[in-house]
Amino acid sequence: MPTWRLVTFAQDHDQIGNRAAGDRLSQSLSYSRLAVTAVLTLTAPGTPMLFMGEEWGASTPWQFFTSHPEPELGEATAQGRLEEFTRMGWDESVVPNPQDPATFDRSKLDWSETSEGDHARLLRLYRDLAALRRAWPELTDPSFAALRAVSAESASGEVGARAFALGRGDLSVLVNLSDEVVSWDVAPGRVIVLTTDDGALLSGGEAVVPREAAVVVGPLR
Repeated sequence: MPTWRLVTFAQDHDQIGNRAAGDRLSQSLSYSRLAVTAVLTLTAPGTPMLFMGEEWGASTPWQFFTSHPEPELGEATAQGRLEEFTRMGWDESVVPNPQDPATFDRSKLDWSETSEGDHARLLRLYRDLAALRRAWPELTDPSFAALRAVSAESASGEVGARAFALGRGDLSVLVNLSDEVVSWDVAPGRVIVLTTDDGALLSGGEAVVPREAAVVVGPLR
């Protein structure tokens, strides 16, 4: 019997390239949500896969491009794609011609971004997460049977599934995608080993996670 390995990812070339404008998550999500995405991708069971440039939130799109030498095939491809997306309600002006060399040029990564602002900040987070996976073997366990998950409770009762904790061995991944600060009770002797927001606190057996943030809590080593 074959051994199946789960690959986890937030975006890939098919998902992005088959959108009308080839827009990435970085073109619609804030830095804080991209950071939470990074934490979930690299701490969930399975082997994480990153799409090129995802690790620094590349701002360049990944648009569908072709280089058919036959004029009739190139025209049919461009027209077919335009008709497909206009049927779905897209403005045809945002659907690039796949045969236009400019479509290919727009899809090239801008490597200078890796040292700028939130791009550099996100890249550091991915590097820290990669180091965390190496340091904590439970993060490389592919089994969902060992995964523990529980949603958070809040004073307003409106957080629901937007805030939850994932148990990965001795580590807890606390995720808050709600619009309010959320807290969790944690076991004694725990510390914050990684956070996407410096406003996160751990004191008196309680971890406090700001809105749109993720925190990894584990035992002191």
